[in-house]
Amino acid sequence: MRGFFIVAAVVLVQLHTLAQNLKSSMQHAYMITRMAEKFHVQPKPFDDQFSRLLFQKFIAAADEGGDIFLAEDIKRLSGYELLLDDEIRTGKTEFLQTVTGIWKKRIQQNDSLTQIICKTPFPLTQTDLFNRSRITEYAVSLAARQQKLYKQLKWEILDAVTDIVLVKPERLTQKKFIDSTEIQYRKRLLASMQKQYARQLKNAEETLTRLFCSTVANCYDPHTVYLPKEEKEAFDEGTGQTPLRFGLLFDEDENGKILVQQLQPGSTAYKSGAINPGDQLIAIQEPGQPVISTVGSSFGDVDSLMQTIKSEKLFLTVKKPDGTTRQVTLLKERFLTEEDEEDLVQGYVLNGTKKIGYISIPDFYFDWENTAVGLNGCANDVAKEIIKLKKENIQGLIIDIRFNGGGSLQEAIELTGIFIDGGPVAQYKQKEGKLAILKDVNSGSIFTGPVLVMVNGYSASASELFSAALQDYNRALIVGTPTYGKATGQIILPLDTTITLETANTRKTDVYLKITTSALYRVTGKTAQQQGVEPDILLPDLLQSIAEREKDEVTAFQLNSIEPNKYYKPLPAIVKDNLLQTAKTYVDSSLYFKKLGEFEAWFKSMEQSTGFALSLNDVLAFKQKQNVYTGYFESYTPVSDFKVENHQLRKQRLLASEVLTESDNEVKAFISSDPYIQICYKLIQQMIK
Repeated sequence: MRGFFIVAAVVLVQLHTLAQNLKSSMQHAYMITRMAEKFHVQPKPFDDQFSRLLFQKFIAAADEGGDIFLAEDIKRLSGYELLLDDEIRTGKTEFLQTVTGIWKKRIQQNDSLTQIICKTPFPLTQTDLFNRSRITEYAVSLAARQQKLYKQLKWEILDAVTDIVLVKPERLTQKKFIDSTEIQYRKRLLASMQKQYARQLKNAEETLTRLFCSTVANCYDPHTVYLPKEEKEAFDEGTGQTPLRFGLLFDEDENGKILVQQLQPGSTAYKSGAINPGDQLIAIQEPGQPVISTVGSSFGDVDSLMQTIKSEKLFLTVKKPDGTTRQVTLLKERFLTEEDEEDLVQGYVLNGTKKIGYISIPDFYFDWENTAVGLNGCANDVAKEIIKLKKENIQGLIIDIRFNGGGSLQEAIELTGIFIDGGPVAQYKQKEGKLAILKDVNSGSIFTGPVLVMVNGYSASASELFSAALQDYNRALIVGTPTYGKATGQIILPLDTTITLETANTRKTDVYLKITTSALYRVTGKTAQQQGVEPDILLPDLLQSIAEREKDEVTAFQLNSIEPNKYYKPLPAIVKDNLLQTAKTYVDSSLYFKKLGEFEAWFKSMEQSTGFALSLNDVLAFKQKQNVYTGYFESYTPVSDFKVENHQLRKQRLLASEVLTESDNEVKAFISSDPYIQICYKLIQQMIK
């Protein structure tokens, strides 16, 4: 009897804790709405329309692939669609309790269904049709859920088996091998799925309550973000100068994939140019050790693995958004020495007919811990690197901000000032509507020669401010694809409704809110919001058709043009006719871009098809076709017009370190094999007078 009361007491404590957590989350949700009303540049009415948006976004985020809820669950939950604003105001937790209960129940059922499915071998040679058009539809019954889950699991098995057959084609006709491999991967898949379900059940309340608060914030715009303390610390670490072990942070998306979240400035990951935020981690390998696949691993598993690695060197394999894979060598960063601080941004000399400087900037980092002394941030580091390159007598400069998702707007302004002789750089408005000017207050410029800026659809925010300003001043030629289209500014505030912008830095809380407080405009009065920065020279890029942009976000707001800044005085326009012809001639005659066009057409046809055949031969044929293209792109080596070299100071440092030399050689090989940099080298040569 005593045991019964102990168990009952534990259950009561757990229920009380859950109730407190739900109540706390509702309080946070309410505080988000109050702070948005107070500080957001375009606050929305907190009404039934907001409630409907919140409901739809939350349900979609809680079950992104339509793999958890049944149609009957959505029908039941839809009764709350217009009530969430009322629940948040009054602190009621009925919706959160209901959705959490349903979510956990369906996860448990998925666990049971997976065990049932995995008891029987998958007939890999038989064809099942996977309907793409219905992939996110909610199943009408558990039987329908089981059928969908069966096809998803079969795909995972086929994916693993065909990866082996691609390397060893003779295995395709070896039935014994196919059968034994199916058993092996079916057991492994079951174990992986059960771990996933266990994690989901263990963290259900925390996952859904955080997701609810995050969704409330995202209803105002895509960049207003709810930040629990550990996420705030990770954000600070990624944008500041705090050292990381291997120079990068990971995150886990809704589908359980481990993605690169941020790169540490100055790390080999940052300087390689081969790895970017959003890349999926596929495998990890220490020198002399077996490759460890991270597919199916949890964030905690990967994090623990990274913490236990003792080698000074690490090989990461990542999958890019276009499906290609790349292996990157990383070096362990123990601490930042004074010498390291001068090496966060690295410049190279492209030595051909003319000497051209090249600098890649993955993000606009800044020294948030100390703005008075020490590292000042990205702009200061780039300036120092340009001075080193000028000693090599460069005649032009390429700045590569492809995949640069932004960072500090102040750093973007200061970087712009390196190339213009003072004046307005951009304009912005806050909630009260008063127009303010972002200026380069320093007269003179560090580099006066021709400048070319490389951009793509992943160049966002501060990257767009920088590239737009140089374009508006006719100071640089912008080359690539249209940028992301984010022209808003955010600040991080403690989740505290009593603060003002002036007192925010004096408050410390366990939860923060990154909130959009300003809308950005170009000096011409135009805005990059949802439009992006249109390059002067447009180049074909597979990512152009598959990358999501600001305009694809449901809650992205629009901005109208305003009056140009009256103090803005552009330089004479860059004559582009010959430059456009040079780019066109190169693209038209390049086998690389011909293959890229073919791949894009094939990729689009696959995306638009309604069904996908799930059988060993069909999946293998799909991968073989894909590998024809991705293998070509990964091994492509153009006839280079230049040799990639280090400046003298860098050469001296490399003499003292074989490890740094190895890493540096990888970066140089990457630069020389990039067809886009090859085009840009030809273009900037023409710009030199």
